[in-house]
Order: sequence, then structure tokens, then C-alpha cells
Amino acid sequence: MKYLQISQLLINMKVALITVQNANNYGAIFQAYALQNIISEKSEIEIINYENKHISRSFDIIRFKPTVHGVLGTGKDVFRLFPRYRVLKKFKRFIADNLQLTVPLSKNDLENFNWDNYEIFVAGSDQIWNPACISDNNILDSAYFLNFVPKGRKKISYASSMGAYTFSGEEMNQVKHLLQDFAALSVREKERQKQLKEELDREVHHVLDPSLLLPKTEYLKLIDGKTFDAPKSKYILLYTVPKVPLIKKAVKYFSEKLGYKVISIEQGLSAGAKVNKQYRDAGPLEFINLFQGAEFVITDSFHGVCFSVNFEKPFVAVSPGKNVNRMRSLLGALGLEERIIEQEEDFKNLNVSVDYKQPQRNLNEMRNSSLDFLFQSLKS
Repeated sequence: MKYLQISQLLINMKVALITVQNANNYGAIFQAYALQNIISEKSEIEIINYENKHISRSFDIIRFKPTVHGVLGTGKDVFRLFPRYRVLKKFKRFIADNLQLTVPLSKNDLENFNWDNYEIFVAGSDQIWNPACISDNNILDSAYFLNFVPKGRKKISYASSMGAYTFSGEEMNQVKHLLQDFAALSVREKERQKQLKEELDREVHHVLDPSLLLPKTEYLKLIDGKTFDAPKSKYILLYTVPKVPLIKKAVKYFSEKLGYKVISIEQGLSAGAKVNKQYRDAGPLEFINLFQGAEFVITDSFHGVCFSVNFEKPFVAVSPGKNVNRMRSLLGALGLEERIIEQEEDFKNLNVSVDYKQPQRNLNEMRNSSLDFLFQSLKS
């Protein structure tokens, strides 16, 4: 895959990328995979294999935390032990086959590691700047702000996200301090671009999530020649992460309207709605295969929206509440904001088909602009 007229010069420098690379989460894995692949078009790159225990705990067969919620989670893991074992094995295999990682590094290791072979450091995408996502106690992790990088090395951010988290004044001061020596800054949400631009009094770019930098054809190469346990008839794909209550009503309404069976990608005990088949052990490759084969998608997940758009699937984006800012930022830029549903009364007003001509033009423009920012920032 060759990218554009945008930055024809090779960037003959080694890049280190810190992101979420060790999570049992489809969106996290694919954004890391995509950003690695994009940068590798121009430069040698390795993903820093940062051992964030809060995130990597998602790879424990049976997880335990000494809280009521933690005990309930342990019980769920026990009841789904065998499919959980299978899905974790698939995720680990995908990571081993497709991600270029450094040796495992703890927070202390990051400070003491020899970074002499790396000229540029990238803090990349996902909610790495959201304390609620990357720590047990809602504390900013300065590693995701590249605080361990030797002085004089170039630091940039690509599509780093704070999600819907609201920083206190003290936290924002900390963020401003951590970002002061970045050579280039970009974020995933439009509102965060505006906020940081005002707080930092400097240029901040709004760019695409890395999963959208790779076109559909690149994802399909991952499953080319492989066989999967997939539905034989037309189906609606349900991919829900927060499982908002409106999901159940959306599944009922659109399955009756379209007359298709409903297939779910959901590792938990419940799909969050009535479905005909639930895939509890779908690995990253099955995820791609099920998305590419769907006739219609119902999702309350940001990355569910990303793959629906990238694969040009008719879809409904059920609002996940306060976290809708990520969806709204993307779909508003693409001209598809009407796909977001806030209440049941809106179902009947949604056209089940999607004319992707203009949204794809918008996506291509945003893709080129985002790649331009990335490659120009990586130049010395």
C-alpha cells in the first residue's frame, strides 16, 4: 500500500510508539496495528511493550479484584472459562503475528531502558490520556505522555484521546506540563482539539483514529484465504461495549424491520439483547470477517462505528451517553451524524440504507489530512 503524494521522502529514523497494545479489546488492538503499519511505510517502528497492569489484566483467564464488582466479574470469568481461554489465545496469536513489540517494560524499566536507537517517539491513539481507562485509581499515567524519553528526542502525539473524561484544574496543569516539549500534537476528538489549543496556546490538530487510516482492503488481506465459522444467511451484526439499555430496543426494531437474524460479537455471558447467535470467542480475525459479511450493524461502540464506516455498512450508532463525543466528532465530520440514535422514537426516522458517496469523499480527505500531519511530524 503506497501513500500519496503526501510525504514521498522516507523517514530514515527509528520510531517508538506507546499506545494500548496489550488489551483484550478489538478497537485497541486494531488501532495499534493500523498506526504501526502506517508508520512502517516510512520508517522502522516498534511498539513499546509497556506493562500497564490495569490494562493487561484483561488477558488473565480469571480476573480478580477485591471489590463487589470484581467478585462478580470473577464469577462471570469462571462460567465462560472455555470460550474465554479460546478468545485470549486468538488475541495473543494476533499480537504475536502482527505487532512489532519491544521487550516487556515496566514503568521503572521505561526510565532505565536504553533508548539510543530511537529518534522519534509517538504517543498514539486510544484513550491513553483518560485516567479512568488506563489506571485503577483514575490517575494520569505520565508514561503515555512520554515522560521517560531522553531530552532532545522528538515527541509527537497522534490521535491521543481523553474520551469523555473531565480534567480538574490540577490535572490540566499536569497535562500542560507533560505536553510542553512535544513537537507536534493531535487528538481524536474535535472538542478536545479546541480545549487543548486554548489551554496550551499552540497548534493542535484533529485527526482520524488510526483504524480508519487503513482502508477496508488492508483489513481484508488479514483474512484472505482463511475460513471461519460464519453465518450462511444474511444477518445483522450487533457489537455492543457499554450495552446501553436502548440496544435491546434497537435490536428488536431493526431485526423485525429488516427480517434478518442477529449475530453478536460479545465475550460476556449476555449479548445485551436477544440474538440468534453469540460469538463469545471471536478473535480479531473473526471480528473482521463478521463485519465484512454483515448486512446491517447495530453498535454503541466507537470502533464499531469506525469499522461500519470503513466497510461501508448500513448502521445505527446507539448513543453510549456521555461517551458519545467520540462518535459525534467522527460522524459529524463525515456527514453521518444522523446515524446516532438517542431515543427509541428516532428509530423510525432512520433510513436503513446509507449513501456512502459523500461520506467516503469526506473520509478520504480526512485520511489524507491525517496522514499528512503524521508524516510531516515524523520528519526531522
